[in-house]
Amino acid sequence: MNGLLISYDGGVNHVLTPQYEKYSSFPVGNLMCLIFQGEILDDISRILRNCINACPMNKDVLTQDSIEEAEHFVLSALLYDDFYPAQRIAQGSFIRVIERYRALDSQSMLRLLQEELLRVNEDIMLFNDIGFSNVGTFLRLCFNNYYVDLVNAISFFTAWSAILSGATDEQEKATYKELLGILQNPDIVPGIEIKSILDASGVMNNYYVINSFLSLVMFEFTHIESSDVVIRRCQNPDCGKFFTAKRSDAKYCSFPSPQNPVRLCKNYYPQLLHSKKIQENELDRLIKNAYGRLYNQKRRHPDRAENVTKLIRTLQIEADIKKQEVLHNRITKKNFETWLKSLTIVKGEDIYE
Repeated sequence: MNGLLISYDGGVNHVLTPQYEKYSSFPVGNLMCLIFQGEILDDISRILRNCINACPMNKDVLTQDSIEEAEHFVLSALLYDDFYPAQRIAQGSFIRVIERYRALDSQSMLRLLQEELLRVNEDIMLFNDIGFSNVGTFLRLCFNNYYVDLVNAISFFTAWSAILSGATDEQEKATYKELLGILQNPDIVPGIEIKSILDASGVMNNYYVINSFLSLVMFEFTHIESSDVVIRRCQNPDCGKFFTAKRSDAKYCSFPSPQNPVRLCKNYYPQLLHSKKIQENELDRLIKNAYGRLYNQKRRHPDRAENVTKLIRTLQIEADIKKQEVLHNRITKKNFETWLKSLTIVKGEDIYE
């Protein structure tokens, strides 16, 4: 059985995995957040694309036997140590397309190829040498459709998550509306099968067979809507990933922080904000002291009031800019203090901090 086998119970997805896999249960919504954000799918698709290009039977005549051999070759290329659920869906998605196309009659093949060549010309597809002439063109045709399913899934995940999180831009709204109309076509969203499996204790368990990235998104969002889970976008500005949470006021995700990958955003970024707030308060204190010094000089030296006024004006214009440079580590605090001290007309006793 190709694809990912999932059972759903009480807000948790249980993935049927080999014994060597450590993690097999995921809170609803968490699985798609893990799969559709990061480099996992890019890595899998690159391996799959390279596998197709290197397939030793590329020039072979397309027969049921050669397709069977090519299937085994592709599956072996995706048997590597990576995130198991993503790997299984990728395998299932590609094999699903192969099995669908190998069952077509000649007339259906011709009609399908005309449609696919039209899409190649209209859209940015990774392969344009596609068809049913040999194993190579057939695998490239299958990859294009695997890729369409993947792109639709990522686009819908991003747009729908943005809508549910309440943090959406106009582009995401437009993408959501467009995909919502397209995906009402049942031919575009592959169906999800149910497989019954008997466990060691004699209990029959029902599993959903997910062999499409787009179907996984539908599966996850369907269960999110009936659960107490919410989708949120991480408020760490360098992250912005979507994540699931029990609380509607959750702000930060459980993914590695871009600023410090060994720590999670939810643990690291609040501490970073706190330290920046302390630093900002200290910089504000230094600016306030600089204003006090200049106003004191203006009072003590009325004959030079005009020059001091110019320095005050410079402080008003540039202080916040320089403060932000310190907060973003573009200049040091010491350099900031040196600049503040340079705004003076009198040395010595009139300067205080």
